[in-house]
Amino acid sequence: MKALFQSLFIMICLSACAANHTKVPDDVIKVSQPYSGTQPKALDTERADRQALEICRDRGFTGAEQLGTEQQVCAKYTGWYQCFYHEVEQQYQCTNH
Repeated sequence: MKALFQSLFIMICLSACAANHTKVPDDVIKVSQPYSGTQPKALDTERADRQALEICRDRGFTGAEQLGTEQQVCAKYTGWYQCFYHEVEQQYQCTNH
């Protein structure tokens, strides 16, 4: 009986965790461009737009529009918590316009 209650409790917890996890829609994509160094680099928007359009077309859409602004992200830290490997990311919305 105790095992049954434990199993039921675990199932409820897993269901609650799954409900709290938000899934990114299939029509929202992220394009990343890695770089190294200490100074932030701007997104190569022409290249990013081409990459986004290609990804969206592969998913059955006809276009891609930028969402928000580009984000600077640390991809890998080196010693002493200094970021050396960076990525600049941009989200896109795939469209059928």
